Amino acid sequence: MKICQRIIIRLWATAAIFLAPLFSALSQEPDFQMLGRARGHLYYLASDSLKGRNTPSAELDKAADYIAAEFHKYGVKPINGSYFHHYTLLRTNLDEKLVLRFKTSKSEQTFIPKDDYIPLENTGAGNIKNAGLVFAGFGMDLPELHYNDYAGIDVRGKIVVIFRGVPHFADSVFSDTSYRRKLWNYARYSVKARTALKRGATACLIINIGLQSGIVSPRPSGFPWPALYPKMPVSALPLQIAKATPDTLIPMISIGENVINSLFGSIDALATIKERIENSGKPFSFSIDSVTASEFSITTILESIPAKNVVGIIEGVEKPSEHIAVGAHYDHIGASAFPSSGKDFIYNGADDNASGTTGLLLLAEKFAVAQPPKHSIVFIAFSGEERGLLGSKAYCNNPSLPLSGCKAMFNMDMIGRNSDDSVSLGGSTRCKELADIAEEENKKLDEPFKISYNIENFFFRSDQASFAMRKIPVLFFFSGEHSDYHGLDDEADKIKFSKLVRITELCGKCVWRIADSLTELQFTPQKGDELLPIE
Repeated sequence: MKICQRIIIRLWATAAIFLAPLFSALSQEPDFQMLGRARGHLYYLASDSLKGRNTPSAELDKAADYIAAEFHKYGVKPINGSYFHHYTLLRTNLDEKLVLRFKTSKSEQTFIPKDDYIPLENTGAGNIKNAGLVFAGFGMDLPELHYNDYAGIDVRGKIVVIFRGVPHFADSVFSDTSYRRKLWNYARYSVKARTALKRGATACLIINIGLQSGIVSPRPSGFPWPALYPKMPVSALPLQIAKATPDTLIPMISIGENVINSLFGSIDALATIKERIENSGKPFSFSIDSVTASEFSITTILESIPAKNVVGIIEGVEKPSEHIAVGAHYDHIGASAFPSSGKDFIYNGADDNASGTTGLLLLAEKFAVAQPPKHSIVFIAFSGEERGLLGSKAYCNNPSLPLSGCKAMFNMDMIGRNSDDSVSLGGSTRCKELADIAEEENKKLDEPFKISYNIENFFFRSDQASFAMRKIPVLFFFSGEHSDYHGLDDEADKIKFSKLVRITELCGKCVWRIADSLTELQFTPQKGDELLPIE
């Protein structure tokens, strides 16, 4: 009798999985109830009371508490006894004492902060005296392309002078559009600084060029520090993740015309050097022997700030130690520091990304009452996305569960606007199988979407990128950019809730397919991925 009961129970469970898997509850539930839940979540997250959910802020913490409370209500379990994944941010401020002084055999020149140079957002501190200077092109070392601006020059103990961006070669491997897009990530200031530091340089002077025009600019373009721009609020100061073994930062400034003239004679002379590099496709680096930096001093002030992601888990029944991650960032960009009386000043971020967070909550609620899948499902609401994917980077640096057990990651970011019948998917080039599953599940929807794969230029701007850089298969759901992006008019009343729910349903079906399958997904690195550092 007991054997028969076990067989019947097992058959019932199997039927439940195949006849009413994952998200059938969505289609069975009256639309007004599902849409009502979506409206409730989104109108709260995008309300004025949360003041744009800036990282860090008390209002962002309120949003985190709301998400955690919803997880608890659904029966989604905490991880390691908590619904929060804690990490620490460092906020950098600039001290008022700045010095940049050059000397030649005939004279000494002191430059003026803000007018002649501005420290960059990710500058480090330093007090450098009597240092030589070396021009190092674009400051790039790309052995895969046989291009190295540091070849044949010694920058140990010296200050490097480099162009912003990447070279606009007329005929070279850089002209490959898809590869060039990845090179722009490699051309970030932080990467240029790391490359210079690896070579032994003590500081970087960045030459500003127009990224569209390619013209050398006479004006510096650093960060608007309160020490230089007194009206700039402290909340806008740069943030970085505090690490157990922090990267060493070096002084980095953007230089203007007066500094350029002292080093190269004129902007025209420097433009000729840039043209030579780009026309030849070869580096042209050299020591600037006529000038010495008699003093270069930057002092920074670091403040530690607690931050958190929100996490929860539904445990799998066969391989609970392996999991599928589902993510969305719950932060936005806050409120204007200079509000005008009677005018809106809160960037509510309804689509970006209260919409994706709403989808995450809908999935958590539905999966919590379903028959558990074979693998676990981990839900992660990330903070700090708008400040440089800080929350997802911090999670991947020190995850709540080992990333070796993460079989795939699905991310929803901006899923509530534009045409009702379209959705874009990102990450398909790194795991075609996930895109194929999405295509199959899309065909089963009552109203299938027109799926586009046109958002690879957004790929490194949302949280799935942090997982992809760890070689984890990812799929990114996105309904497209719009005129209200990062604007005051990204409001809840513009959200297409029916579309939001349908994209969530499609994402949920894909999540369940992987979570309830023991198939191993393959990750395919893309050309240029090897150039991007894991932060």
